[in-house]
Amino acid sequence: MKASVHLYLLCISMLLALPISVQAQTTFPSADGERAKYAAYIEMPKAYVSGICVLLQEDGLIKGSLFNEFGITALDFTYNPQRDKIKLHSVMKMMDKWYIRKVLKKDLRQVMKTLKEGQTEYTNQRRHIVYRFHGIEE
Repeated sequence: MKASVHLYLLCISMLLALPISVQAQTTFPSADGERAKYAAYIEMPKAYVSGICVLLQEDGLIKGSLFNEFGITALDFTYNPQRDKIKLHSVMKMMDKWYIRKVLKKDLRQVMKTLKEGQTEYTNQRRHIVYRFHGIEE
């Protein structure tokens, strides 16, 4: 009797974990026209930025925008997966410094790779910046 209960609980646990792993793999846009929406949180030693990140694949590029809950855009960028390059189009005024832009470009490149692998968190160990992204269902 105990073995069947353990087997039953094991099966339920596996079934509950299955949709989570499938969702993590499918949240990154992989074909033209696909979108992904994330609740985003970027934690720095002295500040943080939270909001929503929207990614759209178009013409082989990933176009991204991060904006807060009030609709104010923190940054717009484009990621080219073939060349593994990030281009920042606009950055909010308080973060628009050459040294911050340099760190953002490197980190966003790693974040895109991390999201593509189905993971939701990337940490810049050197600068102590944590990037967390959680998928938003439509």
